[in-house]
Amino acid sequence: MFLDFKQDQWLDTAVSGIRFHLDRKRVRRELEGHLEDKKADLRRIFPDIPEAEAQSRALAAMGDPEELKTALAKVHKPWLGWLWQASQWVMPLLMFASLVLSSNCRGIDCSIWGRNGGRVYHQIKDGDAAQVGGYTFQITGAAFLDRPEGKDHIQLALRASSPRFWERVDGDAVLAGLTATGPDGARYRMAGQGDARWVGDEAEPRETVRRPSWLLHRWGVGWKEFLIYIPAEGWTPGDRASLELESGVGGFVLSVPVEEKVRVE
Repeated sequence: MFLDFKQDQWLDTAVSGIRFHLDRKRVRRELEGHLEDKKADLRRIFPDIPEAEAQSRALAAMGDPEELKTALAKVHKPWLGWLWQASQWVMPLLMFASLVLSSNCRGIDCSIWGRNGGRVYHQIKDGDAAQVGGYTFQITGAAFLDRPEGKDHIQLALRASSPRFWERVDGDAVLAGLTATGPDGARYRMAGQGDARWVGDEAEPRETVRRPSWLLHRWGVGWKEFLIYIPAEGWTPGDRASLELESGVGGFVLSVPVEEKVRVE
């Protein structure tokens, strides 16, 4: 009993500087495990060593508990512990808020996460990515859509995400300066949802293309994914399509080979 009391005193002193209770308990268990390991090593080397001596030598090898107390207090800041504990409540609260918002509005973008229909016909895991204005943009899908009525399209999936999880990504703002380029070199500037407009030499005017340009596909906390459709004129497997953004805070050009052909009924 006396031996246990001496060890408990050492452990209690060593962890007393840790103010967050969960960290304090965890570190105490770890230190206790180290002490038991040291005593076991001593017993292996000196089979006849008395228990009191094994404990004293193990505690001495662990160092001064007051010095260890100061060192552990510097490492284990209480606000980190409380922040971690608070985070355990964040996701349930977000889920509850999502359910409330979803049940009280009819808009396609009123919940915290969801899906607005559509489908990414060929997903890409490591597509081109760029950072502009604090956002990360990445191509997450590309496919040639073979339609029976002959109006073939190339589908590109673009994800825009922000490290600020509380920030809602504004799709209109993201795509306002976006231009898509097809395999034949024709460039299509994003207009309103459902519109695409051809951009080219005025000496070679072309009729405005009225086909689905982009659709909000799905979204989550701090990110949205858009489906972008452009005419597939002149496409052969492996031809590249690209997305170009021009904005006041910078721009990018993301390019991807379109290899997957999908029959869309």
